[in-house]
Parts: sequence; structure tokens; C-alpha cells
Amino acid sequence: MLKQIFKPGTFLDRDVEAWQLETWAELMDRLGGRSALAETPLVLPTRDFFPPTEASGHARAEHVFAIVRSLMGMDDNWPCRLEAQPIRRGPQKVSDFVVVLGGEDPNGTFRVEPSGEVVISYAPDLVDHPVQMVSTFAHELAHYLLAMQEPFGEEETHELATDLTVIYAGFGVFGANAAFAFEQHGDAFSQGWTSQRSGYLSPRSWVFGLAVFETLRGTRGEAQAHLKYDLRAPYREALKYLVKRPEVLSALP
Repeated sequence: MLKQIFKPGTFLDRDVEAWQLETWAELMDRLGGRSALAETPLVLPTRDFFPPTEASGHARAEHVFAIVRSLMGMDDNWPCRLEAQPIRRGPQKVSDFVVVLGGEDPNGTFRVEPSGEVVISYAPDLVDHPVQMVSTFAHELAHYLLAMQEPFGEEETHELATDLTVIYAGFGVFGANAAFAFEQHGDAFSQGWTSQRSGYLSPRSWVFGLAVFETLRGTRGEAQAHLKYDLRAPYREALKYLVKRPEVLSALP
């Protein structure tokens, strides 16, 4: 099928790229094709999409959650409750120089209660990290969106497909920027690094999916100014790859 179109020199690993395009085809078949994507905005970290609020704590999270739900078209007929998780463990020191933020505790969860109520939870420290918070809300709402569909793909790739659904819904910039955070710090007495991962796709897979989204919409390059600096070059590379290889997307509905 889609694997047959590949020639040497794919942007991603050959099998990974084939899987991503097959998943794109499935999402577009179930959630709407190119015409639906043309009406889906590329959501950016600007006041046009996220008006400021004086709210703090859980009220702030609810404010952002309501915006994300609305932008995903899930505010009226998609009832769900947002709840804060218990405060999670602090940064985990793994050596004298390396600290991993948040340990293995999840940024968010999606569940359906026995009563049928849908509940999305989030780590309360995300309130101070708006990009990660928006990305987390979009990911958990994507779980909700997919839960209303017949299962597709393999169980082991479900979280990856959920990340692609985040891109399909217009939140690829947030997902890509939240995918991996790395910071160096130091003073007169010590130095070290902190790192944090969010989501399941690799950063390169995120920018490829974002380039697919923009190419299918016919609006290439809008994301660049809003991506982290180290993501901009591979993002431009992905856009150029899709321009040079139009057959890569020709099989998508």
C-alpha cells in the first residue's frame, strides 16, 4: 500500500514514515479529509488563541482547558470533567550533574468512570508551564476523540497515534515544543542539566507530522516562528521534502 511509494531517502526511518502516513490516512478517513483540515486552524501560542486571564491554580487550568476543548470542537457534545492530580514528586537527581523533571509520573490521564463520566486529569505543576499544559490537554482530549471511534492500528502504537491526532487537531506546534526540554544551569558551586519529555513521538516525527498538516492545508511555513529554535531546521527540511516528493501524500484522502 503506502509503503510501495517510498524511494531511498525518506525523511523519517522508512518504517516509521510509512506508519505515520498510514495513520494519517486512517485519521482523515474517520475524522475528515483535506476539506476538514482546511478548516482546522494551526493553533499558535498567541493571545489570539489564548486570551490572558487573572485566574490561578486549578481555575487557570480550567480556563486553558476550555479554550483547548473549544478549538478542538469538543465543548458542547463532549462532556467531561477536569481534575488535578496529587502533587507529584519533585525533580529526580540521577547524578551530580543531571536532574530529570517529574520522574515517571504522567502529565495527564484520560479515563471513563463506571458511571460513564469522562475524566481528564493533569499534573498541577503544569499550570506554571503553559506549553506543556496545552499539549497535555490536547493529548488527553485526543484520547477522548479516538475513544468514540472504532479501534484502529496496534495497541502498542495507540499513544503515538494519539499524538498524531493532536497534530491533526491543529496543536502540533505545542506538541513539538513540549516533546523534549533540555536546560543547562550552573553557578559558582555547581553545574548540571535538567531534561523533561512530554508526548510519545520523537521531535523529528513531530515536525514531520506538522509539515504534513500544513502541506495538506496548503499553508506551509506558518509554524516556523513559533517552534523552538532547534526544531526549525528539521521542520523546514520536512516541508522541502514534501514539496520535492508530492507522491508521498498523494495516497491520502
